[in-house]
Amino acid sequence: MTPQPFRAAVVQTLAALGDLDINIGLLRQYTREAVRQGARLIVFPECMNTGYLFDSAEHCGELAETVHGRFVQAMADLCREHNVFIASGFTEKDEAKGKIFNTGLLLDPKGEIIVHYHKQFLATHDQNWFELGENGCPVVDTELGRIGLLICFDGRIPEITRNLALQGAEIIVDMANFFAMDQADMWVPARAYENGLWFVAATKAGVERSIYYPGGSMIVAPGGEVVAKVPYDTHGVVSAEIDVAAARAKRWHHAGDRFLDRRPALYGLIGKPVADTPLAAILEQPLVPEQSIAKAAAVQAHATTEAGSLEAAYEMIDHTAKLGVKVIVVPQHFGSAHWLPGLAEALAEAKNTPAHIARVSGIARQYGCVIVLPVLEEKNEKILPTAIVIGTDGDIIGRYRQSHLEPEMTAWAIAGDSLPVFDTPFGRLGVLLGYDGMFPETSRVLALQGADMIAWCSAWRHPLDRKLLTVPKAEDNRVFLIAANRSDSPYPGGSFVVPPNGFPQWDLDVAAPPVKRHGAVMPTFMNLALSRQKFMIPKVNMLRNRIVASYTPITAVDEEESALPVA
Repeated sequence: MTPQPFRAAVVQTLAALGDLDINIGLLRQYTREAVRQGARLIVFPECMNTGYLFDSAEHCGELAETVHGRFVQAMADLCREHNVFIASGFTEKDEAKGKIFNTGLLLDPKGEIIVHYHKQFLATHDQNWFELGENGCPVVDTELGRIGLLICFDGRIPEITRNLALQGAEIIVDMANFFAMDQADMWVPARAYENGLWFVAATKAGVERSIYYPGGSMIVAPGGEVVAKVPYDTHGVVSAEIDVAAARAKRWHHAGDRFLDRRPALYGLIGKPVADTPLAAILEQPLVPEQSIAKAAAVQAHATTEAGSLEAAYEMIDHTAKLGVKVIVVPQHFGSAHWLPGLAEALAEAKNTPAHIARVSGIARQYGCVIVLPVLEEKNEKILPTAIVIGTDGDIIGRYRQSHLEPEMTAWAIAGDSLPVFDTPFGRLGVLLGYDGMFPETSRVLALQGADMIAWCSAWRHPLDRKLLTVPKAEDNRVFLIAANRSDSPYPGGSFVVPPNGFPQWDLDVAAPPVKRHGAVMPTFMNLALSRQKFMIPKVNMLRNRIVASYTPITAVDEEESALPVA
């Protein structure tokens, strides 16, 4: 039975460092306000009982409490008094283990702890006083729906939210200390959009010693839309209605399904530590930055229904190469006149593939560049959507067969069975075709295979495909993302290149305004030194610091998938 809709509230405040009485007062004050707004689920920020920026590990230990201490008791009393669920970040002293954890707690209306979560992905300062989380990714059934917890930086690791979602979580409670606004304004909606679930994220606002917390507390719907948000630099409470039914329908904005269309058999590397992946050897290779530079570009050109469009697309590739671009990526179904061809059109287009390869190979050979060419190939009246990677000598370096087929193509196309990475003179290249890029597992596997850059040959259907999936794909994996989108797809244009460290401004409409013009060329200057180290900030490695032992739900293969037809 689907739970009835209810109101959830996020609290934006600032805990007082080392003053438990003040922090319990904040807990009571904002719980009353959330109850006044009709909330049944109330979420507070990270480390609300103590504050966050301690003098030392010893100082943290002095302020930390056990789960039987005064702060949790106050939470329990409020839950019972108001018949609500309360979640809060909590600096926990585990006396039995002799450890201090950055903890998230969810209490039910009886005042009982029903989720006890430890932060898994620790920021630099976390590592100065907290132990790595040991409680995995717990999810609990409640009268409100199925709820999972994470804490702040955990949202930067796509596997954590995915793990919770695959366990049936419909609502993610995020207790945070956001001090970089991209964390709130991009990653929270991105994780909601990728997984089709609700995010209820509470953070602090104000200044705590050397850290400025802008705010960013928000409630995000399963479609990635922010439905409620506390203004920056203010303290207060906002609430919104949560309809769990919206998180149970995992369809995208088209016929595809976020979970049913996954290919777990291809994701095995996600469950392995970096030391056991091809990436480990790549990271040990010496690199001279001045000798590891090249220009890359997404070329927004392809065949259309206009006469002469294919020749114009060839000419734009040629001109881009002539100007010194060494890695060129063009949109999905390059030679097709439509962004989503049907079987008859695909079979006809497949006959043109040899001519496309010959023409583009000549350009690659003439200018010494690498070109990623998405084509359609035919096998026994079936279609193999393929990316041909053409090398500097004009020869084919390799083929990638699309592994996640558009739902409209599954009846007559054959999926690939691997996510390879290709060596080129300008770095190691992974490729995603169309629907492949909607799944965070694909880019993670390519990164673990040692990709320096990922070409995403796209035909986006929704503005959020660009706005929420591109930058996380690059930053989560510390790779260059070369995204070439068709100009005739439901969300046209917007092709660009995202560097491994993203953009200074998190709003893509400001940082990289989408260019809709057919034929546009969007270049960047790549230095592989940026993608050959996986640190986001000191001691925070985006790949090595993952707790892979908890990722079993992501890599588990069911019998239906093992029976899929593949190339």
